[in-house]
Amino acid sequence: MGRSPGLRYGDTAVFFHWIIAFLIIGLLAVGKFMTQLEENDPLRFELTQWHKSFGISVLVLSVLRIFWRITHKPPPELDTIPAWQQKIANTTHWLLYGLMFALPVSGWIMVSASPLNIDTILFGLVDWPHLPLHGVDDKESLSAAFHEYHEWASTALILLLLAHIGAALKHHFIDKDTVLRRMLPELSSKRFWGKLALLITLVAASSIVLPWVMHDGHKLVAGDSEVSFIADVTGEETLGIFTETSVTAEIEKSNLPGSSIVARVQTASVVSDNDQVAGSLPDADWFDVESYPEAMFQSTAIEFVSDGEVSVTGDLTLKATTQSITFPMTLAEEDEVIVARGEFAVDRREYDIGMQSQDNDDFVGFNVIIKFRFDTKRAAE
Repeated sequence: MGRSPGLRYGDTAVFFHWIIAFLIIGLLAVGKFMTQLEENDPLRFELTQWHKSFGISVLVLSVLRIFWRITHKPPPELDTIPAWQQKIANTTHWLLYGLMFALPVSGWIMVSASPLNIDTILFGLVDWPHLPLHGVDDKESLSAAFHEYHEWASTALILLLLAHIGAALKHHFIDKDTVLRRMLPELSSKRFWGKLALLITLVAASSIVLPWVMHDGHKLVAGDSEVSFIADVTGEETLGIFTETSVTAEIEKSNLPGSSIVARVQTASVVSDNDQVAGSLPDADWFDVESYPEAMFQSTAIEFVSDGEVSVTGDLTLKATTQSITFPMTLAEEDEVIVARGEFAVDRREYDIGMQSQDNDDFVGFNVIIKFRFDTKRAAE
């Protein structure tokens, strides 16, 4: 049995209402949570990327919802509801609609003006463009201002939602009218379940089809590179840099399993502000540059983590030892160049580095942090 004309909202309106409602509640909860995290917390970065994806989804769904509302007449108001309550309800609804647009749009402006200039890739698949902000000189101030507007709008939306939910519950449990039931799914309707099954099928199919549709064939290939390390020497952080490094990389966002990274370091090129470290590292006990002039890393797997971050697994060869390591790598646009950055820790004992002269960590720590960066550019078609 279908919905009674003029008494209940149609199935499509119900889908829009509850999908948007659950998305907004989730976005508000996650948004308030992630802003409490430290800015350099990896979890905050990952949540921000998902927040942007679902926020834009709400914007698109809200546009479709408004179009549906304009082209499909809603059921008439109940005669039992006083006129002043109907006016308040209508005002609340339109304020909710306004904030449903204000929140994602303010977030979109904030991201577009951000000096970080991080791409927005919806669900890791769809490149969402920044808004063109031509003529804006101080984008950083604009981004900060819209960050505040975004937070104010989210607080206002929370208050309106609480009022909206409270009114719906009041109608249902105290007034005992049909206001709430008119927007609930009609579970006894076969037509409703058929539409729900179709919706689920379309969402599932899009998750399979979209990666193929959005595949653009572009690859990022490596340019200039830097490799350095930080070691604990007599309780102080000591920096070392390799001046001769090279990276060969093909990174394709839409085909990460087919991507690869190979990095080579000439061990004799090591330099350090600590003269004792710089003088000792080429020796046989340490890097043994005569027998092993090159250290190498070769990736075996690259996996998507979040927008702007991948997880890299591969084989690191130092001296005669090869070990598998896994580490996060970020890809961020800087001065119109996409820069790859990452770091990982190695235990020098596993590679027999300095174990004859420093077999404990009294003077030289066992753990050494390796840092790297390399520029990328789009491969030629």
